[in-house]
Amino acid sequence: MLLVIAVLMSLGTLVYAADVMENSGKTLDVQTWKGKHVGSVRYFVMDPPHDAIFLIVYYEEGNKEVAVPVAAFSSMDQENKILILKISESQLASAPEFHDSDLDSPAFTENAYRSFGLGPSWREEEKGPKRGM
Repeated sequence: MLLVIAVLMSLGTLVYAADVMENSGKTLDVQTWKGKHVGSVRYFVMDPPHDAIFLIVYYEEGNKEVAVPVAAFSSMDQENKILILKISESQLASAPEFHDSDLDSPAFTENAYRSFGLGPSWREEEKGPKRGM
């Protein structure tokens, strides 16, 4: 439950959904920004060294689980319990399939972000603050 709350808090509008998932046993549906249903959230994964949080989405058309960074979601329809992606369905379709063993790979987090065209936030921090001349 603690992990679920951490993920939902990072999504801002999703704090309410933790109770829904725990008490009802239901998953959250996932839609594209165009309103097409593409799958459902199976569970959450955190990568604490990188402050990265992923929702493991079962992509129905591809019949696979995909690790989707929280940054790839734009909002949640709380009334209907639907998460809205801000990425395209083609990006979801072309993302690599997630396997539990991926968590053992140091490159997992960075590769997952890049598969959605997202820049990992910790890479920006490693560059340090920008200074004016």
